[in-house]
Amino acid sequence: MEEERRSIQGYEELYDITRSGKIIIKKNNRARHREGNEYGYANVHLNKNGGRTLYKTFDIWKKAFPDANVSEYKGKK
Repeated sequence: MEEERRSIQGYEELYDITRSGKIIIKKNNRARHREGNEYGYANVHLNKNGGRTLYKTFDIWKKAFPDANVSEYKGKK
């Protein structure tokens, strides 16, 4: 069974976030990772129209999954 994914607000065509907190790049359908750890991001830069913006991964997750229990989030806070 595939993990639930939702589009990241403002980046709907570019990125998804999973219920556990992985950031998925839609272009190649791969998870962003840091040193092999898909949950290794406390902060993440998202790129759009040639610019990039820094976000807290946990804040993105909370917006995408307001109904989820915090214990489901596996990333860094």
